[in-house]
Amino acid sequence: MDKRFFLALFLSLIAIAISQLLFPTVRPTASRRATDSTSGGETSASSTQSTSVQLPLGQAPETVVSQTQATVGAAGGAVRSVAEMTTVSTPKAIYKFSNVGAAPISIVIRDYKNRSARGGLVDLGAPGSPLVSYGLVTRTDTTDLAQVQFRLTRTKNSRGDESLVYSASVKNLGVSIAYLVSSDTAASYVLRVDGRVTGANGTAYLITELPRTLQPTEADTIGDHRTLAYSFKPVRDHARSVLFGSLDPGEKTLEAGPLNWVAIKNKYFVFGILATPNGAPFSEVTLTGGARTSKIATSASASVVEEIRSGSFSFEIYAGPQESQRLMRMGRDFDHVNPYGWRFLQGVVHPIASKVIQALLWMHNRLNLSYGWVLVILGVLVRLALWPLNQSTMRSSLRMQELQPKLAAAQKKYKDPVQQREAIMKVYHDAGVSPFAGLTGCLPALLPMPILFALFFVFQNTIEFRGVPFLWLHDISIKDPFYVLPLLMGASMYLLSWIGMRNAPPNPQAKMMGYMFPVMMTVVLLNLASGLNLYYTAQNIAALPQQWLLAKERSKVHPAG
Repeated sequence: MDKRFFLALFLSLIAIAISQLLFPTVRPTASRRATDSTSGGETSASSTQSTSVQLPLGQAPETVVSQTQATVGAAGGAVRSVAEMTTVSTPKAIYKFSNVGAAPISIVIRDYKNRSARGGLVDLGAPGSPLVSYGLVTRTDTTDLAQVQFRLTRTKNSRGDESLVYSASVKNLGVSIAYLVSSDTAASYVLRVDGRVTGANGTAYLITELPRTLQPTEADTIGDHRTLAYSFKPVRDHARSVLFGSLDPGEKTLEAGPLNWVAIKNKYFVFGILATPNGAPFSEVTLTGGARTSKIATSASASVVEEIRSGSFSFEIYAGPQESQRLMRMGRDFDHVNPYGWRFLQGVVHPIASKVIQALLWMHNRLNLSYGWVLVILGVLVRLALWPLNQSTMRSSLRMQELQPKLAAAQKKYKDPVQQREAIMKVYHDAGVSPFAGLTGCLPALLPMPILFALFFVFQNTIEFRGVPFLWLHDISIKDPFYVLPLLMGASMYLLSWIGMRNAPPNPQAKMMGYMFPVMMTVVLLNLASGLNLYYTAQNIAALPQQWLLAKERSKVHPAG
């Protein structure tokens, strides 16, 4: 039984270690897109104001308009055109739009500081590249709207919400793209996009290009970029995530729809487009690997296709932090933008991870404690919940030890396999012990493992833990700079094993694993989030009193010789 017990834990440890190999490290490179060109002539299109989103009263956004000159080369020489930049400020974000391409080019998150060398606030935009760009595909032609100069019409409704409507005439098509910026904090980080296309004969499609990269926001830029990926959610399947490093340069991967949403993410922030709840889902997305100057992938591209129905299209943009509750409120399983667990384990790991996050947030809000203490409490509660099971399995183990002489005698007396099996089963029956009781002894150690796995994934991107201090730790989402917690975790694990082996029958394998396993776990968790080590240490320390009581009870059955 002991050998199986430690073998199961050893396999669990290997699973944790292997997960480290699944995230290649990457570094950012600049990705630029020309946005200053203009196309064709510009004519006035009707102003479209979105009325499909019902929003409560809130603080009115501030609007600032600036103009920059863009020089565009043409056959007849240089042409001077005006690129108008419009800034809309809300309580949570600052949006900057360009009339060239009718697209947002910068979204600054007010509540989060950029911890990389760039400093300042987190900005999801990359210099020289719009956050999205559009194209139209009709039966006869393909039109790139990224170089079209649109006319802006601004309106503000009675609730204080800002509507920016960009309109232009391109190749005999009338195009209108409207952004609704809400002043309500409940709808923070969300833009409603409604568009209209006139003059298209037959079926038409909108192509939306997502950002090619997100700028680093953490001091550990390597750790930040190794999570850089595109995620998408098929309507009838689990969400999936494709790391940039898994796409070879120029490699195209078509992911068929229908899709609820497509997003680009790094460790803590996400930019995604979501099909409207009552609208049509996206048809497909094509992922393409970006060029590489080294072995590390730093950029990629995602082209999302949406059918234009009855001359109109609509979707929502979420650009902000990966706050669990906020993503859940978006619906459409957008909180799965970071699919917890590998694809084959996602159905098991993700629900557990989601429940763990909800429990931590609930305890944090209700108890008004820091997340450090919440993790300590969670570790203690897990051990208390397992206390009755530990007691039951320990007593089953004691009864198994009492039966060992009788079992050995039955095996010695009967050489025939059938008679031997019948004699052994009779010993179990007379003692009222299940022959599978030995296997249940592994359960108390294995049951906490799903929560440990879940926390391993949770600490990769739960922004609620970002920058949270605890005692000497300045940030529980990164490793302990002094390695105190990993060492304390290993020491507590060894002490737990040492007490558990007291007054137990001699078992060389168990004794060896009692020394090796704490060392191996210390090495694996050494550079992981200090909060993860804090939880595991609290759980080990909380288990010490029961382990001592069980060892004392065992000594009464088998007193030391």
